[in-house]
Amino acid sequence: MRFKALLWLPVFAAAAHGFPVALDASRSVVEVSVSATVGSFVARLGDFDASVSVASADGPVTGAVFRCAFDSIKTGDAHRDRDMNDWQQTDKFPAVMFTLDGITPAGGGKGVAHGRLRLHGMERPLSFPVSIATAQRDVTIDGNAAIDTREYGLPVIRKFLVLTVDPIVRVHCHLEGRVAGS
Repeated sequence: MRFKALLWLPVFAAAAHGFPVALDASRSVVEVSVSATVGSFVARLGDFDASVSVASADGPVTGAVFRCAFDSIKTGDAHRDRDMNDWQQTDKFPAVMFTLDGITPAGGGKGVAHGRLRLHGMERPLSFPVSIATAQRDVTIDGNAAIDTREYGLPVIRKFLVLTVDPIVRVHCHLEGRVAGS
């Protein structure tokens, strides 16, 4: 939770677009799937903050900002975590941030989220499918994004000439919360 003190400005900015959603950290999860020749794994964000706003208690999402410290991504292997932070240069680029620009509806609570992802000091556009359910002030958001780490200036990881880590990582986000102030 050390990172949350830096996040109040984005939270207030997102809330200005509608009613804020109070996220339930115990039911929200963000995971990163990494494929490799040997040793594929799923990492989990231990500490993140997302500010989400909706137009009304049962209305569409009108804004969102997601932030985390890169070093809060944990794989369950301290050595691999250290290598991952060295690779990403976390000492120079500690924060990851996604800012939602909009959602193109596709019907049935599904759509495509469009925004900007800042990773490794570089910001690039990012679009990915989402599903959003709102009912009686409860909001559930699921999204799956494929991120090519090469687009953020990160090298492909190769070891022993044959072991390779796929530069495309898959991020799954499941957020649950309740609309506040409606």
